[in-house]
Amino acid sequence: MVLGMGLVLCAVCRAAPLDSRLQCKLFAGGEDHQFVFTPTSHPYKVKPIDLERFRFKAILSASTEHIENIKITVSYRTDKQALILQQATYLPPFVSHQSLTGRQQLYSPNLGRELTYDCTILTAP
Repeated sequence: MVLGMGLVLCAVCRAAPLDSRLQCKLFAGGEDHQFVFTPTSHPYKVKPIDLERFRFKAILSASTEHIENIKITVSYRTDKQALILQQATYLPPFVSHQSLTGRQQLYSPNLGRELTYDCTILTAP
């Protein structure tokens, strides 16, 4: 019985194709934001997004056939530097149209500022 369920789960889990997108819903500074990230073969060229004093960066590293991994980094910007609060790497298989990250809540080291995010992989039908 467990074996049968494993087969069903594997049918929906696979490497994400190159036409996949990562949709992230963020909440910071009392405002909702939504961003879509696309696969890249040049991860160092991906620019972070600044929200309040937070910096959010999502990289979908792609090979010629599929997404190899997804890396999300959240930093808190001070006057002197950015302090990394969270860095996560997600590896295939990915499930499409379900939350990849779950709801993440991060807090600044001072003043108690909050950034909340949840990211989902979207694939073309």
